[in-house]
Amino acid sequence: MAASQRRGFTVFMTGLSGAGKSTLSERLREVIESEHQRAVTLLDGDIVREMLSSGLTFSRADRELNLRRIGYVAGEVTRHGGICICAAIAPFRSAREEARARISPLGGFYEVYISTPLAVCETRDPKGLYRKARRGEIKGFTGIDDPFEAPEHPDLYLDTSKIMVDDGVRRIVALPQKDQLL
Repeated sequence: MAASQRRGFTVFMTGLSGAGKSTLSERLREVIESEHQRAVTLLDGDIVREMLSSGLTFSRADRELNLRRIGYVAGEVTRHGGICICAAIAPFRSAREEARARISPLGGFYEVYISTPLAVCETRDPKGLYRKARRGEIKGFTGIDDPFEAPEHPDLYLDTSKIMVDDGVRRIVALPQKDQLL
């Protein structure tokens, strides 16, 4: 199929800070680009916060707006036949459902819940954010004193404390392959 005729898709990874979203996303991008010769747009939550949403706070309204922006960009990539990987905490179910509703009519949409337990995420705390949140230095930190609404029906659950990165990537790649999008 010609590149201009390919349907696009979005892989939307959600989970706590330190769950493994960025690690899986980077490896997934590498695999798709090298093994399937498709370009990938990666929207990592930290980079989006810095480049597209730097003026936003961590209030619920601003977090939802941040996710709306991610969903909009991912939708445009998908609509034009591209592949978009989103790696964001995305703590609110309603915002993730809004992204699905926006993107699904445009191509594939796969919600992947990186369901790594909080205790494991805390041990992977390279920025020390969990320690600061536990000491009360950071307020409204997802998983500590702000909620994370786990997906009710994700397309895939992955616990990175129980699987290797390449195994997780293989399971993610199987989703668009099943729908003949990859």
